[in-house]
Amino acid sequence: PKWDVYSFGVVLLELLTGKVVVSDELGPPVLAGLAVVLEDKTRVLRMADPAIRAELEGREEDLFACLKLGYNCISHVPQKRPPMKEALQVLEKIPTSSAPS
Repeated sequence: PKWDVYSFGVVLLELLTGKVVVSDELGPPVLAGLAVVLEDKTRVLRMADPAIRAELEGREEDLFACLKLGYNCISHVPQKRPPMKEALQVLEKIPTSSAPS
């Protein structure tokens, strides 16, 4: 269901940004402005939590892909939200690190 992918997007963006994404359950996403700057990767990447940015230094494309996925999942138009299967495919393309943390 499209609400599942919406909720996934909210959680993903909150994890990546360290901020509350929606002000209330019916309110517009706080990160709605992301649509305007989605093509400006530098601005989008600055929305990520500094600790996440530091952890993923050198992997900015992966971080950008996750932020973009999160935003797509919270689209105001449910039909524009990706199916969970597609969201999973995006995440599966991101290599995992084998380095100890």
